[in-house]
Amino acid sequence: MNPKIKAVIFDFDGLLVNTEELRLRSFHRLLKKHGKKFRSEDYILTTRSVSPMNTTSFLKDKYQLADDLEQLHEERMQIFGDLFASELVLLKGARELLKRLDRMSIKRAIASGRRRSYITQALDRFALADYFSVIVSPEDLMISDGKPHPEVYLITAEKLGVIPKNCVALEDAPHGIEAAKAAGMKAIYIPDERFGSTYHEQADLILKGMHELTDEVLGKLIHG
Repeated sequence: MNPKIKAVIFDFDGLLVNTEELRLRSFHRLLKKHGKKFRSEDYILTTRSVSPMNTTSFLKDKYQLADDLEQLHEERMQIFGDLFASELVLLKGARELLKRLDRMSIKRAIASGRRRSYITQALDRFALADYFSVIVSPEDLMISDGKPHPEVYLITAEKLGVIPKNCVALEDAPHGIEAAKAAGMKAIYIPDERFGSTYHEQADLILKGMHELTDEVLGKLIHG
């Protein structure tokens, strides 16, 4: 029987690594430095923008920060970069899932809104680079700013040499699910309840973590 799923495409932020947590902490640090207190309930509002500069603009306006936008953005990126360098961790189940997909000869890729330099740095740190044959990041986009537009997933499928309907995307954010479905792929939603809704009506499957993608679940998914 020919497998229905020939490739698994991973999001990066909040799925493979704890960047959502680091991002939240960077907001707290930035606002504290400017005499303000970030409200965690505002975090979901920051995920609606695909542009890092727009996120900084949101923080500036929401918290009435007097500093120049460019200066604030540079400051925010420095805080996040420091956290990324010192406190990045691989999320539960990621390595084990990659090993199992490798044994099954299922192609693997990353389709992310994070810049390539961050992704490659993380993969090198956790010795995961060999598990991915394709990485698609904002630098590869031509017609969109990223998810929920399907471009990032369509480019990834093309680079993998796999048609979209034979790909499944693993995502932790609603706009990622929407992008994958718009590209014609299956989509598995693996959200962190701290950072958003745990339900998405377009998702083909909703899990609490990658550890729930057992051999049985993978087998049913791959062979239909």
